[in-house]
Amino acid sequence: MKKIFNLILSILIINSLNFQSTYAYDNETYGNASVLKVTMRKVELCTGFQTGDFDDILTDAFCNNAVVIGTGDQVVDIASVGAGLAAASYGQPTLLPLGETYTHMRVTIDKKFTLKSDGTIDTGSASNDTDFCATKTTTDAMYGGGTGKAGKKYTHKPAIDPGADANAVAEEMDLYWVNGRQTGESGNTFTHCYNNSCGQNNTNWSWSYDGEASDLSGLANTHVAMSVPRASVTTDDIVLVYALSSPYTVSIKPPSIDIAFSTQDGILAAEASNSQGSGTAVGGDGMCAFTIGKVFVKITIKDKRSRGSWR
Repeated sequence: MKKIFNLILSILIINSLNFQSTYAYDNETYGNASVLKVTMRKVELCTGFQTGDFDDILTDAFCNNAVVIGTGDQVVDIASVGAGLAAASYGQPTLLPLGETYTHMRVTIDKKFTLKSDGTIDTGSASNDTDFCATKTTTDAMYGGGTGKAGKKYTHKPAIDPGADANAVAEEMDLYWVNGRQTGESGNTFTHCYNNSCGQNNTNWSWSYDGEASDLSGLANTHVAMSVPRASVTTDDIVLVYALSSPYTVSIKPPSIDIAFSTQDGILAAEASNSQGSGTAVGGDGMCAFTIGKVFVKITIKDKRSRGSWR
């Protein structure tokens, strides 16, 4: 279901938010999410933006004259609201300097997100091993024991047993942005843990993230930069920069920020197998792996005295 708030001042429309841009799987399918929780951590407005290596996304070049307008963790269940209701309000931009014009927004969110598939998803694999993929609550066993999820959330990715049929019950599942590399770099970055007890695992998996503006595809003038989750950088944050659809100039009327989302195609189900090199499940070892899919977002900055309407 698409939830878009039509306001007098429409600042930012993120047409397609594909957080992990290069997928490691040959067989994958988008499905709708009945739960999709993201933790907002900080929102900044910027007077300008210059490109560069995305490892430097926290520098002034990526967000000129940054002004923090929202801070503190706030969990937003994008899929929890019906048409006509705002999913979240975040930030207090009342202290923005009068007359200043802003062109970009820098957003910090947590690497953790919680998904629940809307029923089962068929990855489309010829093996038919993953015809009925349904999200499942993660356990320490799915990460191979030891330090469990807390210690392996960025280095290991669970691939769980598929359901027996289309009636498999989906559950809320915590997932994380796994360690990765920049597009064009080499080397494996994470381990897949197979089945509900990590009875098998395979270290030969890699995940690529955009490293510079030229790597971005189909997101011109919206999603212009994203931090690269690397094993060498200890952080629970993902940072993204967006271009506003039109510049916002601060007036004497106090603004507010509203966020609305759509979770159609919000989850990606893929077949992972211990025979990953060929991308084909062998001997029935195809398992269901999940990640965030396409998230359509509209963020607006509006005059509190203005009136808007849903459509």
